[in-house]
Parts: sequence; C-alpha cells; structure tokens
Amino acid sequence: MSIDQNVKTKNEFLDKFSHLNSRIETALGLHDFESAMKIDVTRRQMLHEFTSKIVPDGDKTFFDTLEKCAADNARAITQMTLEMNRMQQASGRKIKLLDGYRKGNA
Repeated sequence: MSIDQNVKTKNEFLDKFSHLNSRIETALGLHDFESAMKIDVTRRQMLHEFTSKIVPDGDKTFFDTLEKCAADNARAITQMTLEMNRMQQASGRKIKLLDGYRKGNA
C-alpha cells in the first residue's frame, strides 16, 4: 500500500472512529445504555480490524486522535457512572418513602 493510500485509510478510519465516539456520547447523554454498548462493540471491532490490517507507523496525529477519543470515552463513562449513582440514590430514597407510607397506611 502506498503512503498516500495509507494516509487516506488512516484518515477515513479516524473519521469513522470519531463519529462512533460521538454517537456513544450522544447515546450516553440520552441514557440509552444499550445503544451505547452496541456502538462501542462496533467501534472496538473496527479498531481491531484496522490495526490487524494496517500497522500504525508512529503517526503522531493518528495516535493523538485515538488518545483524544479514549479521553472522551473515559469522561463519558465517568459521567454515566455518576448519573447512574445519582439515579440509584434517588430510587433508594423513593423506595424508603414508599415503604414508610405503606407501613403507615397498613
């Protein structure tokens, strides 16, 4: 594969990878965790297939972009975890209130 083709292939990969990353963030923002997981599986498979066909050549931009995507995902996962904990705490409080109401009206 020529250098120009390799660059084009890497750029196409990065565009698709970044797009999937954005879709994951959108799904997480909508609390659509099932979609986020499915998109992540697709993204991981794409990364695996790409790296098995093309050996990265130390391209700083390529690795910087992958690092940015990884950082974005880590931030999204942290945000999702915090949101899930908040939702769990709120649910726990509601259950206690309902249990107290039920016992008071029994």
